[in-house]
Amino acid sequence: MAEERKSNIPEDLDTIVMVDEKGNKKNLTIYFTYHSDKFDRDYVVFYDPDNEEELISAWVDEGGDLHDLETEDEFNELSSVVDEYQEDNKD
Repeated sequence: MAEERKSNIPEDLDTIVMVDEKGNKKNLTIYFTYHSDKFDRDYVVFYDPDNEEELISAWVDEGGDLHDLETEDEFNELSSVVDEYQEDNKD
């Protein structure tokens, strides 16, 4: 039997606190999370409640730290996943 994989993103997490270069904190809302088998990474897609049209994405390491996407392949996969998620969750 395969071992269940533990996500780097807590299931009950619904916001992320981002700190800008000036030390200002901003609560951002998590849109959704997913795991990529291709890159073996957990990803989070989130947005600023003051600008819901602009999605932000990052991958999450084992310590819970966020990192920018690193390759065009990673960005392309994320774009496809976001499109599919939005299509599946239309009102």
